[in-house]
Amino acid sequence: MWLKRYLAFGPNRPLWAFVADALLANNTPASESNVPMDIRTNCYLQSWTTSTSTRSSQPTDLLKMIKTGQKYGVRIEGLAFDWNILRDMPIWHHISADPKIRRLTNSSASNCLRFKHNLQTVGEAEDLAAPLIRVNGVQSQHRFNGHCECRDCTEIRELTDCEHPHHCMLRAEELLDTLPPKWDPRAEKPEDYEGNYPNFSRRQEENIFDYRLTTTGDLSDLFRVFTDKNHTPVNETFVRRVQPEGNEELIAVATDGSCMNNGQDTAIAGAGIYFAKDDLRDKSLKLPQMAGGTKLTQSNQAAELLAVKTQGHP
Repeated sequence: MWLKRYLAFGPNRPLWAFVADALLANNTPASESNVPMDIRTNCYLQSWTTSTSTRSSQPTDLLKMIKTGQKYGVRIEGLAFDWNILRDMPIWHHISADPKIRRLTNSSASNCLRFKHNLQTVGEAEDLAAPLIRVNGVQSQHRFNGHCECRDCTEIRELTDCEHPHHCMLRAEELLDTLPPKWDPRAEKPEDYEGNYPNFSRRQEENIFDYRLTTTGDLSDLFRVFTDKNHTPVNETFVRRVQPEGNEELIAVATDGSCMNNGQDTAIAGAGIYFAKDDLRDKSLKLPQMAGGTKLTQSNQAAELLAVKTQGHP
């Protein structure tokens, strides 16, 4: 429970969690001595580690909390994350960034980002680097030199006292380029094609299958428990186009699974697929006992998954 509250990054995060952030950042192994204190935000969101040695000065309660998380496999996992979550992640030592991001911390441009721009998050880096992006092949008014007087550079100089906005934009872009596509808010995402799911109309007592791959919410929703320590989460982007294009149309299909003697050795499961009355595509299915040499668990959930898979591939 302590760890869950500690990882509650929303507006109601308890005050003690911020104190814990500082204590965990202050108690690190010697191997992390080259990580500046001002960028140590959270050891669950960044690649630096906090001390778990009983001989360290780590407070006992925090030591127990960290070890509990390790014991039960608490870590970030998910197929895709929404744009707001990606932008809220800390940019410095981002936990999923290429390790070379550690070498981008102490240059003059990085120091300017840290101390003058007060840059902390991926979203802030994306906003700063935005003038470098071409939109439909058209470059912004920004000029690629240290003497640019475009609106963005002028505003940056006035607000941050930065002497070389262009150099800082390039460093922000370089930091973003260390992120894999799954974590880069500039990259194509499943969210781009998942439509307006929450506002789909539905009939009474009708449940609409949530087809979205994207985890939504805030940083608290990144975490999973009981993960497999022998499995490394992939950083590939799984993009599926689910919105109709051209003459395509959405088709409503109902599926349901059923199981006799559920939970027993004699269980038998099946499912139904329904398009419309007297539709030739309507069918009933029996869940096989084996598939690819693997024994299938006979349950209504497994049967319904078979129905969903079958109707998607007639």
